[in-house]
Amino acid sequence: MRAAQAELARAGLWTELSSAAGLAGLRSVGEIDGPVVCVSTSSGFKDRSVAAQPPAHTTLIVEPEWEPVRRALRAAGIRE
Repeated sequence: MRAAQAELARAGLWTELSSAAGLAGLRSVGEIDGPVVCVSTSSGFKDRSVAAQPPAHTTLIVEPEWEPVRRALRAAGIRE
């Protein structure tokens, strides 16, 4: 579930660990051949233990141009 929580975070969603269960379950099914909806009902604000930890990322310094920003985001695993 932590991997699913991290995947949701990369997509811009801060969820409580239990809210990542739907995505974690979906990932365990294997290949899906159509659209799927995963419902997440709890925000990460409830998960104080995670919020209290220092960030697991480093600050990136890039040129103030779109292309260097895009490259840095792609390198960090963040999709456009």
